[in-house]
Order: sequence, then C-alpha cells, then structure tokens
Amino acid sequence: MGQRAITKNSLFYGDNLDIMRQYIADESVDLIYLDPPFNSQRNYNILYKDESGLDSNAPLVAFEDTWHWSRQTSEAEFEELKQQGDKLAELLTALVSVIGRTPLTAYLVMMSSRLVELHRVLKPTGCLYLHCDPTASHYLKIVLDMIFGAGNYQNEIIWKRTNNPKGSQFKDRKYGIYTDTIFFYTKSEMYTFDLDGIRQPLTPKEISKKYPKEDERGNYLEYPILRSASKGERPNLVYEYKGFTPPKWGWVVKKTKLETIDQRGDLGWRANGTPYRKYRPWEDRGVPVGNLWDDILRIQSNSKEGLGYPTQKPLALLERIIQASSNPGDVVLDPFCGCGTAVQAAQKLGRTWLGIDMADFAITLAKNRLYDTFGLEANKDYICITAMVMSSCCSAPPTKAKTSFLR
Repeated sequence: MGQRAITKNSLFYGDNLDIMRQYIADESVDLIYLDPPFNSQRNYNILYKDESGLDSNAPLVAFEDTWHWSRQTSEAEFEELKQQGDKLAELLTALVSVIGRTPLTAYLVMMSSRLVELHRVLKPTGCLYLHCDPTASHYLKIVLDMIFGAGNYQNEIIWKRTNNPKGSQFKDRKYGIYTDTIFFYTKSEMYTFDLDGIRQPLTPKEISKKYPKEDERGNYLEYPILRSASKGERPNLVYEYKGFTPPKWGWVVKKTKLETIDQRGDLGWRANGTPYRKYRPWEDRGVPVGNLWDDILRIQSNSKEGLGYPTQKPLALLERIIQASSNPGDVVLDPFCGCGTAVQAAQKLGRTWLGIDMADFAITLAKNRLYDTFGLEANKDYICITAMVMSSCCSAPPTKAKTSFLR
C-alpha cells in the first residue's frame, strides 16, 4: 500500500512508478486509462537494433531516443520483476533472451513494472483501458494477459482516428494507418460496465436511408405492430381495433398504448388491410457501440479543443470510456496524463481523478486546462504534488493564457 493514500483530485509531477508506490493505496482506483508515450509515426524496425550501437539495416524509428537499457532504469526494473518468479518474469526473461536488450524490451520492462502497480491499485470491480498503436501492441497484450489474466481480457477496441492518415502509401509502400488499439481488461468478472445511453447517433445520410418513407409528420420506417408466431400466443393482446383483429399472437402493445400511437399519427395501414407502426428517427437510440469506434476523429489542427499537445486525445473518446466503465464519484487514474484529457473528462462527469506525468510542461498545461474549463486552482480545489523532481510549474498560479504557454 502507498505510504500516503491520496483520495482527493490530484496532479502528480514525476515518475508514475514511484508515485503509485508512494501515494496510491491498494485497490483504491475504479478505472484506469493510460496512453503511454509512443511515436507511431516512425518505422519501428529499430526496436530490434542491438543496444551496443552496431548498425543494422533498420532506419531511425520510435523509442530510439526514449527507451534505452541502463543500470539505473531498465536493468534495475528487470531484476526486480525477475525476482517475483512468476509467469511475467518468465515471459520477460524469454523476450530479453530472444530479442536482446533492445529499445523494445526496455519499453516492455518499463510498461510491465507499471502495469503490475496498476493492477495493485485497481479495485476488484475496476477496469483498465490501455491505448497503444501497432508498434508493440501484440507484446503488450501478452504482458496484460500475464498480469490481469487472459480470462479478464474483454475487448480489443479499434479506434478509427482519421479518414486521412499521414504519409504517402506510394512512398512508404504500405497501407495507410487509420487506427489505434485500446485494450480493455478488468480485474475480475464483477466489473463496472454500462453502455446504457452510449450509442453512436445516425448521420443525416444514415437517417435518410433507414427512414425512406415520409408523411406529414416526417420520415419513418414501417415497423411491426403485430406479434410474430415465434413469440407465442398472448390472448390478452388479441383485441379488435378499427375493425381489425390480429391472429392469436396479438398486438405488440396493449390497446391503450395502441390508441396513443394512432392518435399521434404513427399507426399506418397497408393496402391489404394490415397495420404497422411508423417508427420515427427521433425515436432511434442510434447504433450500439461495438469494438470499432469510427465516430470520433482525432483533434484537427483548427479545432477549438486542440491545445497544441502532439498526442492529445479527443474529449469524447475519454468521456465514452469513463461513462461506460465508472460511476459518478468513482476514482479515475491516468498515469500518463499528458495534457489532461482524461482528467478533464473525469471532472466533467463527476468522478474523482488522479493524473501523473513526468513532463513539467504537461502538468502546467493540465493545470491551465482545469482552471480555464472549471476554474479549479491547485492546492485549493485539488492537490498538485511535485515528486522527486522540483519544478516551478507546480507552484506557479494558473493562467488563462494557453497561447503564451504554447509559444
């Protein structure tokens, strides 16, 4: 358990591994969202380049300037994980043996150490969403299976973040990348999950196609008002209405409800004398949300939501995750919070939030965002803790001038 359990809204500046161990108690978090640093715009073959510096045929790519083996970081965390003597330790040992001490395995060791801590702080009813790209997603899923258990894997969510990927297919000689991956894991079978009210609204084009007919009230589609034989007999729903009596299976609604439908102009009659219900677009709840999320695009350069942070995620993306897998008052943790999108979404939806980042400019931006959006101030409305690394960003008063920070 953390030495100082924090339960109030908090921003932490420092290494999330140490902060979780020091400040976040066992089984105290309801929902975790993490979007670890990853540069998916680069070729990732360099991940197999030997750490000795020997040249390879691979071009410069992701993580080369970020993830390196060292005695102070990767080696120390690797040894600590090996001492656990579990399946995760065996997996990492095998990967290092086969692949070597590369930026890839340094990254996997870093992620493994933190995912172990995230599993510790997550409640038995909690959920974890790990946002990643194809560079190492297949390795990360195996790591997640080792820590959370393969049986607690729920979904691989595919987020179609753009309709116009960067790069040239002709130049790169590969298919354009439109998607990211979000792994959805839980700690047990008794987890919080509710998609009620979370649906993708129909576009005007989809409405026109789905509701092709029109009357004085607007568009509609013909919808059954009579029960089918497969539903069995319902004598109480067999009654006469305007000279029509259905077969023994009956109407789908009681007579009082049918009269209401008819009075508002939503009962139709075919040429053969059979009735139907006129189902309207405004009654449509939309398309159920599946594991393909293609209705939320990444933030555009001219968007009012954009803050100039290179990996900023849309607020709608985090709102969907938080609404589906937590309840008001629950604790939401983002250990790589960046500019604070998860923090903002959690505050907006009435959740308690914990955000961690080791970049002072990210914490500053998140603080400014909380102040600009909600009028929240550090040390007054929430805790802002500087851990291990001192920075003026955690003591400076918030300012509304985002542009001055970004310049």
